[in-house]
Amino acid sequence: MESTANSPPLPYLSFGAPNSSAPPTSDVTGNDSTIQSTSINSYRLPAPNQAPDVTEKLPVEIICEIFKKFIEDNSQPKDDMPDKLCKPHFCHSDPTVLGRICSRWRAAAISLRELWSNICIHNPKSSQIPLVNLRLERSANSPLCLTFDYNLKEDDIDLRAAAVILKSFISRLEYWRTIEFQIPFQLLNICEYIAACRLASTPMLQSCVFGFQPSGGRSYTPGAGFDPCVGAIWKVFYSSPNLRRVHWTGQGVYSLPSDAPFRQLTHVETAFTLSVDEVLSFLNAASLLLEEICIDTIRQPSETQPDSGTALRLPRLRVLIVHSQGDIAITYPLFSRLECPSLQILTLNYECRSRDPNLPELILFLQRSTCQLDTLKITNTELSDTDLELHLQSPTLQFLRCLWVYQKVISDNVIHLLMNKFGDGSDQVLPRLEKLFLGFCETTDGLLASMISSRWYDDGTSLGSLRWAMVTTRRAFGSSDNQFFTTHELKAPPLPLRFCGQYIQHANARLISK
Repeated sequence: MESTANSPPLPYLSFGAPNSSAPPTSDVTGNDSTIQSTSINSYRLPAPNQAPDVTEKLPVEIICEIFKKFIEDNSQPKDDMPDKLCKPHFCHSDPTVLGRICSRWRAAAISLRELWSNICIHNPKSSQIPLVNLRLERSANSPLCLTFDYNLKEDDIDLRAAAVILKSFISRLEYWRTIEFQIPFQLLNICEYIAACRLASTPMLQSCVFGFQPSGGRSYTPGAGFDPCVGAIWKVFYSSPNLRRVHWTGQGVYSLPSDAPFRQLTHVETAFTLSVDEVLSFLNAASLLLEEICIDTIRQPSETQPDSGTALRLPRLRVLIVHSQGDIAITYPLFSRLECPSLQILTLNYECRSRDPNLPELILFLQRSTCQLDTLKITNTELSDTDLELHLQSPTLQFLRCLWVYQKVISDNVIHLLMNKFGDGSDQVLPRLEKLFLGFCETTDGLLASMISSRWYDDGTSLGSLRWAMVTTRRAFGSSDNQFFTTHELKAPPLPLRFCGQYIQHANARLISK
């Protein structure tokens, strides 16, 4: 087990000499496993040339802290997604491995209830059923964090195993704290039990991602008798006084529900069509506690004129993600009404065929909010260099650390702007920028390399702060840029490539990282 940078190193653990042996012992799941042990002489001293077995002396409290760290480390997010909300972390590791070290660790693992209460099921199989039941049993009355999903593209789904596992989960309904469920429609009858439960049957529930999806090539017709049942299930979830996070996804939910506890929600993600008026009405109802919100998708314009005299203040909102289809002007009333002093991450995904006449309003929104924006992502294939330059030079972005820009063409003008320096050599534009993604670039050969080099952080010997950069081009890189990126390209598997999705598939891409 490795120690992390933020925790003290664990004591050296010795589990015996290579040739020592011990009779088989039972692991956490009841299977036999042979575990080596240290040879101890009659004076209870370690054998010569052998490190002491500290597992015999380590207090149970320390062992449990090690186990908790194991859960924490294995549930941390592996990447940053500027177009996704920060979701609860689920531990995907098998805790039974901790019980194979020695009998004391096995006993400690069995007694630590929270070690067993985080269960992730992907593509349910019959082989998973015994371990699910074992973990539910050992979790006792601890709050449960449950994940249940499957590969939508697979035709062969083990519905019998999925039904058994879902029934086991639902039998512990009162202990649900965090759930992330994507369920085949064929199992809707299993979930009807939830709707039949008494109110307040999920008193511990804090975070809920819950949706039904077609499977095995089957389609779903809205209003085919499923929607009322789906609504009744959500109503049970709404009864929890601790509910804070909701993701309305999947079939059966097509609008903001009127019976949701808006006043107590902190994290909201939608997956259906909304108008600006509906978004503003929701924000007005939930404004006090909202911290993160993802609106997907705005297609309908506002029916009322924006009131420039009043601002809807969202004092705690840190993350705002807006997806819009159609004319970008339909979001004008949204930004003209909002004031978000705590905003840190702003993501704007526009699918439109017109220029962005609304960019000045976005700048006014940030100025009015007086926030210190940390991350900005703009996706708009029709965004012009002129509009982008105007925004990048705004004083509202002086604290920006991460910039993601997807547009039809990024030309020399933007790159030259990012190279502008003050007399002391510091950057005039985005002085704190650490992470940069640009797609798609059509620039003079060598200009990208010069820009990145001029901003690169070099162990404190330069004024630059850039530590991560990725660019895409529609054509092949020129010889100078190609040599630069080939020399500095990150050799490890570049996980951030996944951020680019379809944009990366038809473009040349280069990534470098500090």
